[in-house]
Amino acid sequence: MVMRLMSIRMRDALILATLLVPLHSAWALYKIISPSGEVTFTDVPPAIPGQLAQRVDTTAAGDEGPVLPFTLKRLVRERPVLLYTTPHCPACEDGVKLLRTRGVPYTEKTVSDATDLATFRADHPRVDHLPLLSIGGVTLTPGFDPEVWNQALSTAGYPENSALPPHYKFAAPTHLAPPASRPAQKAPTPHHGQDLQPPVLPPSNPNAPPGFQF
Repeated sequence: MVMRLMSIRMRDALILATLLVPLHSAWALYKIISPSGEVTFTDVPPAIPGQLAQRVDTTAAGDEGPVLPFTLKRLVRERPVLLYTTPHCPACEDGVKLLRTRGVPYTEKTVSDATDLATFRADHPRVDHLPLLSIGGVTLTPGFDPEVWNQALSTAGYPENSALPPHYKFAAPTHLAPPASRPAQKAPTPHHGQDLQPPVLPPSNPNAPPGFQF
């Protein structure tokens, strides 16, 4: 009876020790490649000679996307956030800052040249300035309005405070026009005192939110 009781206590101690292992160790994942080429994944550090091992970063974007909390992952799938921006646009930068501070995963498409602009015009012929935010396929009024953006994000279900995992990396912005439609162009040679970028103009409507006007 005494031996059985000690055995139960030892078992409970082992379970408790397992639960007390730091949580970050559960995120350690290794890709093991055997000499025959067989690939397996394990959370146990490799120790067999002849095996190739790679530690997999589970906090960054991978083949299946970044590791997100379940609720946030569902929102990204069902109500994705799409942001249209253009270079040298302070209002666009403010919009990006709002999304990142709030911890909203988003896709950013830039309208940076004539090819991007033609693509944008085909989909949004009446929009004359950026940024432009779309949540779950619903497009907001052009321009940056933090109150409207925050209210729309909350209505869509996005948390008011960031729930992103540590070391989450936001995706870099990409051109709106697909690469196949982009003609090869030589970069122009700048002249002294010449500004190669188009000027940033205020919206034609004084009551419109601030942004970049085409």
